[in-house]
Amino acid sequence: MTEIELKNVSYVYSPDTPFCKTALDDVSLTIHGGVITGLMGHTGSGKSTLVQLLNGLNKPTSGQVLVGGEDIWADPKEIRKFRFKVGLVFQYPEYQLFEETVRRDIAYGPTNMGLDEAEIDRRVSESAKFCGLSPALLEKSPFDLSGGQKRRVAIAGIMAMEPEVLVLDEPAAGLDPQGREEILGGIRSYQRQRGTTVIIVSHSMEDMARYSDEIIVMSHAKLYMQGTTAEVFDRAEELTNVGLSVPQITELMNTLRERGLPVPHGIYTVEDARRELLRLLKGGKNA
Repeated sequence: MTEIELKNVSYVYSPDTPFCKTALDDVSLTIHGGVITGLMGHTGSGKSTLVQLLNGLNKPTSGQVLVGGEDIWADPKEIRKFRFKVGLVFQYPEYQLFEETVRRDIAYGPTNMGLDEAEIDRRVSESAKFCGLSPALLEKSPFDLSGGQKRRVAIAGIMAMEPEVLVLDEPAAGLDPQGREEILGGIRSYQRQRGTTVIIVSHSMEDMARYSDEIIVMSHAKLYMQGTTAEVFDRAEELTNVGLSVPQITELMNTLRERGLPVPHGIYTVEDARRELLRLLKGGKNA
């Protein structure tokens, strides 16, 4: 279970020019291993810049990025090793598909790792299953698939490399509720079975509430808040102050509490709300 640590990390775009912009300003944080961490913040908060530092796609202007306790830039010649350890899925990754078949697209990363055919086949099959892709789809052209299926192919291609850390930037962006469930549910199943460290960037409070174990909130290039999902969403007013919100079901439960119903804090999923309301209807006993 690989942990990631940022120590006093800053990142400046176009330094010493009129277009200079500080995207990260002296950020120190720890992303715990073996859980799903949600990363959220308003547009321009620094979250996308942060994830691009985690596998050495960009180098910090100052500070250290440690993966499993190792400074990834201690020896720049070794940076390729960390790009296999930390798999990064960009927003709308389906636009990066290019192979003749789905199987070959998913196999592209493992092939570049120099693995033998049997191991590549195993990884392709397992990652396709996690992403809800049937064996029949593996022989089709990725360009014949729906948008949601293409997204799953692209994610499966990163999973097939079996990174120690999986980072996904808005993996469910633009998808309908069923598509979101298929993508994010598959990612959660993958994480639970593998114990992989997963980081998901999302603007959806409902997705963050349902799928994240812990949450990091960025604001104006700095770390604003970090904690368990319940701890973060219990600070609704502070989130509102930085242009964010809480899940709609949390707002509803807060309103009910303000009107005198004895509902607890920390309700942020429909399932939790249903359980508490049933308990109240039964006279306060456990549902």
